Amino acid sequence: MTDIMLSYMPGYYEVNSDERVLDVALRTNKTGWIIAGLLLSILMASMDNTILATSMGTIVGDLGGMHQFVWVISAYMIAEMAGMPIFGKLSDMYGRKRFFIFGILMFIIGSALCGTADSITELSIYRAIQGIGGGALIPICYTILIDAVNPNIRGKLMGLFGAVYGLSSVFGPLLGAFITDYIGWQWVFYINIPFGIVSLLMVAVYYKETVYREKQRIDWLGAITLVGAVVCLMFALQFGGQLYDWYSPEVIGLIFGFIIFIGIFITVERRVAEPIISFRMFKDKLFASSNLIAILSGAAFITASVYIPIFMQGVLYSLGFKPFRMIF
Repeated sequence: MTDIMLSYMPGYYEVNSDERVLDVALRTNKTGWIIAGLLLSILMASMDNTILATSMGTIVGDLGGMHQFVWVISAYMIAEMAGMPIFGKLSDMYGRKRFFIFGILMFIIGSALCGTADSITELSIYRAIQGIGGGALIPICYTILIDAVNPNIRGKLMGLFGAVYGLSSVFGPLLGAFITDYIGWQWVFYINIPFGIVSLLMVAVYYKETVYREKQRIDWLGAITLVGAVVCLMFALQFGGQLYDWYSPEVIGLIFGFIIFIGIFITVERRVAEPIISFRMFKDKLFASSNLIAILSGAAFITASVYIPIFMQGVLYSLGFKPFRMIF
């Protein structure tokens, strides 16, 4: 048992039994608390969309804005996508711990604000704040894990972190439906607050980061143009055929905006020393095909997890079924 526990500790090598016991005493509890805090924060960030899926029909019923509800999901994901590479580099330059704390505080604040939203527009704005926190949490959790544990068992723990994503996919909709039916949809967001505080305390108290700092340049222009391109495309797809005709100046202008932003983004990424997306990596067929599969499977998962609960509630709720009962 001692050998197993020690295998999870950084700096473990073959030593005598007395040194092993001392190593356990010095390291086991601290590393265990760090890993627990990281897993809890990853669970919050990964479950935030799945727990919301089965609550979305009730939220739209209370706040209105059926034609805008997609922004509740999209605002979070856009902010998260933009934040990941930026906070990843900032954490390398100025320290992981401070940006982990920043990310989890933003996530907690965003969650508290989401529960107070009076309109779907307010909720979308507050979800973007949550997304900024998620964009800091997810990449930094993995770098803290790499920094805190022995290289020999990083693969095992990476698998554990991956299992958290699977767990959130399975239990997120169930938990969201239960909370919505028996407590109130606001608690879909409020539930993040106590878990976030516990995770913050675990990592802030027990994680002692290395003093090494790596100087890097942040590709701000690439980040801005990428977000601009995604926002223009999503607004065009959202407005086209609903608020405006597909051939209207507004929609055509957004499409042209997308083309301009994506053109600038590609040009910038091919020239900067440290791009957000290195196109050279896509020359590797395995990397390119894996990312293509991830994009397609992710698009299918998000689409199904968002729209199927809305459809089910729209059809079955009118017959007297509540969200939690629909799952069974």
